This record gives sequence, C-alpha cells and structure tokens, in this order.
Amino acid sequence: MLVDLAEGASEWDLLGRLGAMLQWEDAEAVMNAAGALGTLAENGSGRRWLLSSRDSDFIIENIMNLLDSPSDWTASNCALVLARISMCHEGCSRLLDHPKSDMILRKIIMSLHADEAGCGLNAAFTLGRLCDSDTGRRRVLSLPEADRMVSALDAMMSEGDAGGSRNACFALTCLSTSQAGHQHVMKSECFSHALDTLCHLLQSAEQESCWFAAITIKMLSKYPPGVVRLRQHPSLEAVLKNVAASHTAGTELLEEVEMTLQNLQRLPRPAPPIAKILESGSVMVGWQDYIPRSGLPLTYSLFDGDKLLYQGPSFSYVIPHCKPGQHHLKLVMETEGDRSPDSPITTVTVVEPTPGCPTGFQAVGHTTTKVKLSWNPPLDSSTYVKYYAVYRDDILVETTTHHTCIVAGLSPSTSYTFSVCSCNARNNSLKVSLVTRTLDRGNHAPDRLTVYVIGRSELFITWEVPKDPIGRFFNYELSMNGKSVYLGTERSYAARRLTPNTEYTCIVCAITSEGRYDSRPVTKRTAKDEYSNLN
Repeated sequence: MLVDLAEGASEWDLLGRLGAMLQWEDAEAVMNAAGALGTLAENGSGRRWLLSSRDSDFIIENIMNLLDSPSDWTASNCALVLARISMCHEGCSRLLDHPKSDMILRKIIMSLHADEAGCGLNAAFTLGRLCDSDTGRRRVLSLPEADRMVSALDAMMSEGDAGGSRNACFALTCLSTSQAGHQHVMKSECFSHALDTLCHLLQSAEQESCWFAAITIKMLSKYPPGVVRLRQHPSLEAVLKNVAASHTAGTELLEEVEMTLQNLQRLPRPAPPIAKILESGSVMVGWQDYIPRSGLPLTYSLFDGDKLLYQGPSFSYVIPHCKPGQHHLKLVMETEGDRSPDSPITTVTVVEPTPGCPTGFQAVGHTTTKVKLSWNPPLDSSTYVKYYAVYRDDILVETTTHHTCIVAGLSPSTSYTFSVCSCNARNNSLKVSLVTRTLDRGNHAPDRLTVYVIGRSELFITWEVPKDPIGRFFNYELSMNGKSVYLGTERSYAARRLTPNTEYTCIVCAITSEGRYDSRPVTKRTAKDEYSNLN
C-alpha cells in the first residue's frame, strides 16, 4: 500500500528523502531511515521501485558507508537493505555494477561476524547471493579481503546463533560452487575447524540447521580434493551414515546426505580380471572399467601373485612372452587416499609354445675340414628359444645359444647336409637345411710333405711352402696320428722317442687368415727293434 501511494505521488520523493536521511547526524533518524528502506525492499514491488529509482546508486552508497557504523542496529538495518536487494537477480547485478562495487564487497566481507543485531547474518546472506553467480564469485575471490572470508564464516557457524550459522553455511556453499571457489575454501587454514563445525551442526536437533550443514558438506564433496579431505575427517562419514539411518530425518535432509555418501563412497572390490592366451604365448588381460563418483583419477594395478605387472589408467594389459606355468592374476584399484580390496584371483596356465624356425641359415666359411654356419632368430620374436640344435646328416653335432656354429672333423672336397632348429623345454621347431662342400686341398696346403725313417724311434719330417698360398700366413701345425706335435714357422721337425715298428700318419697344416689348409697325409713305419727277440 505504501509503495503504491509513494509511486503515485512523485512530489513526495520518498526514496530521495530516505536516502538523504542516511547522511544525517541524528543516529536514531539514520537507523530508522535504514530500517524503512529495508522494509520497502522486503517484497518484489518494493525492490523494483528502489532499484528503478534515480537515487538507487546514491542510496546503496550511503547504505554501504553505514555498514561499519558504531551503532550495531544501524549497521544491521543497512546489511538488511543489501540482503533484500540481493534477493533478486536485478538487485545482485546492481550491486556488482555499482561504481563502488569493490568497496561494497569489501564492507560486506568485513561485516561477517556474529552479533546480536544480526548485521553478520544479513551480510552472510548477501555474500551467498552474490557468490551464487560466476561473476560475483570471481569478483569476491579477487579481493584481498577474501583471505579472511572463510575464517569469518567458520566463526559465525560455530557461535551458536542458528540464523547466522545457516546463512554462513549458505555463503560457504555458494562460494564452493566453482572449482576456484572450492579451492579457496580448501586451502584456508581454518578448513579443518570448519569441517568439525559442520560435522557438529549435522548432529543438531534442529532439522533446518542440519539441512544447511548437509548442503555445504555435499558441495565440498563435489570436487576430488574435497572428497579426499572429507574422507580424512575422523568422524564425518560415521555421522553421515547415522543421519542416513535416522527415522526422524526429513526427506530433503536424507537426499543431501545420501548424495554426499555416494560421492565419498570407497572403491569396491573389482571383479576378477579376464585373461586370454594368445598364439604368440603372450597373455591379454582385461578388466571392467570403473568410474568413481568422487571424480578422483583412478589407477589400476595388476599383479601376478605379489609381483606388480602393470600400474596405470588403462583397463587392459598384454603380458609379453609369458613364462610357461601357472599365473595367479589379481587386480587392485586405487585413488588418492583409497585402495580397493584385491579382486578374486584368475588362474592362467601357460604352455610353452613351439618356437619359430631359424631364418637366414647359410654357410659363411669353409676350409678343407671345417664349415662355419650362421643363422638368425625366428621372425616371431615373441616365442621363447632356449637353444639351437645343429645337425650334420641328421646327426646332432652341437647345441648352442649363439647364432653361429663351426663344425669340424670333416673331409676335404666332400658335400654335407647341415640342419638347424630352434628348441625350448617342450618343443622343437622344424629344421631348416642346406648342402655345402668343404674345400679341396688345392695348392693352398703345404707341398712335398716327406717323412724319413731315421731309426727305431725317430722320424724326420720336411715340407715345402704352398704353391699357391692364400691369406696372411701364421703358422704350420704338424699332427701325427691325429695329435699335434709341432706349431711354428719352420718347415721341418724331428720326431723322437717314438715306438719301434709303428705306423705314423703325418699331416701338416698351413694356418692363415683365410683358414686352415691340410696337406695330404703321409704314413711311415719306424724300424723294428732287432734285439727285441733275444733271450
């Protein structure tokens, strides 16, 4: 009624007069003028009239100046005016767009305290309304006074005044809505105390105080860092569960509490991993992807018994070259500050696969009596090769872990079939074969090997240099009946202390950088012992 009358009688200029009274020196008149403006802004039509007035910025500035009035009741009435202006979107915009908006925000923050008149209660409500928008929240967080804001709200929550406590919860909730605001609250030195206070309010017999505290706690659990901090509190989760089990809690309170418990939910026991043995002998392991409500980054750890095989965000892993035998696979999920129980164990039995055939098998060197063979590993590098077996005409001549082999004891100018296969503990690959020929003696071997019988126990052996020497010469080696008796560069040798009446087959070999070249063998018998039959 008063608003209709005042709007209809423009000559009254009621708002202008009340705005001017805010500057009077009469403290009581100032307090009453602020109270009247608060009453006018109580409903929507009054707020619209105030905000559309040409004197609105002037009135808001004078109201701001009185927030730190020596009179608690004057300051409370002024805070009430700002609170009621902020109840609508247009009012919040007018406060944020005011030429002295930064000063308004600073004074609102400085007014956060518990007091009998209710100034802090109204300031907390105004702050919550302004922080309910992205623009207002950014503006508030940019101020130096923002550092004391959380501690002031914490003090209001813990002072025992129900109205001030609820409005402080409301402001803290709106401030924590964005990630930047949430981070600002989390890094406050008084956050742990604020959490204790909220936990205490949650146990209040007054349902409305419980509900405001529950909303604030739910907002703090919205972002991952908040989940970690809330889980670390010694009693918060237990209090939330007690409220959730209460028969007297209202529906709205239960909804807030249950949503918070879902955000704080610990990691469940994962299902057993699923394993598939591949043809290569590797094992593909997969598991169900899990998305925690907390939003915290999730790490999977795959174990074979107690041995860690994989740790990371993926939900599959290939165990390469899996060793034969039984493997006991289990999965664990982890986030910051939380670890799931071990999954049930999946047992996998891996049988060693047949290795692939060697590749590139070739003869890379020949002499008259030796052949050097070479090969490469199987093309499929995933199969395990324990050793290689080398055959000469299907007779095993050597096993080796290397990729080369020298086969000796061969005859000159002779063709041989050589084979090689890959082997492991259970299976052998198919053989790969080749046919190659040893060198003939040619003119590379020592020439004119001659053996002279000197007596019953001595032979004298001579030879000439090869007619067609090849490579860089090293030494001559003389063998008698297969036993080396001389190694050097001379071309003669006296063999003494031999057995009478015994055949000796002599071969001399030229050793060069190109290989070994044997002469033709020469056999001679030592003389008889003429006195062996005398009595």
